[in-house]
Amino acid sequence: MYGLVESKEIAHFLSQIGHESGFKSDSEKLYFSSSRMKQVYGCKGGKYNQLKDSCDLGQLRPKLWTNTSYYERNPENLANYVYANRMGNGDESSGDGYRYKGRGMIQLTGKDAYNNFTNVHNKNNPDDIQDFVANPDLLISSTQYGIESAFVFWFTKTGRPNRDINHFVKLKDLAKSGTVQEVTQLVNGGQNGYNDRKQRFNRLARLLGLDEE
Repeated sequence: MYGLVESKEIAHFLSQIGHESGFKSDSEKLYFSSSRMKQVYGCKGGKYNQLKDSCDLGQLRPKLWTNTSYYERNPENLANYVYANRMGNGDESSGDGYRYKGRGMIQLTGKDAYNNFTNVHNKNNPDDIQDFVANPDLLISSTQYGIESAFVFWFTKTGRPNRDINHFVKLKDLAKSGTVQEVTQLVNGGQNGYNDRKQRFNRLARLLGLDEE
């Protein structure tokens, strides 16, 4: 059903999952120090200057500075803020950010992603109807669903790997010829962990006879 045939796509798939979850059906931790949460979520373009505790391109989420103690080392509060009003989630007070934090092999994140997984799974498995929106922790408690969620994401995700608004692609197609940076943009929505993802890709590239980046 979810066949990966081409070597480059296999390398991208495995390297992205390796970074996201270490091949475990786990959940996103989000237990971050003040500097770490600002580095990951606080700045436009991810350009955080730790020495100055500021953003080179401007702040993206200013409450990480104005209300630091509320979010620092508090996964629920942090997730509810940084994932609010996007990916199908409600506002910060809805609790959707923490409810639909990253889970599974590829760290499925956001209510839209859980809803999509529910629809695809139930269409393909009429004898095993599930509601992952109502029961998101199934991606942790069941390795089967944790793995399946990664394949569903990979085969259904679409987006723009760069700022060209006319360049809209499917992840599974991009992974056959795209760069680590481009694939990471669709998987992560940014470039968090890019160096590790690239190192993992290059190790697999050597094994599969591909050019390294």
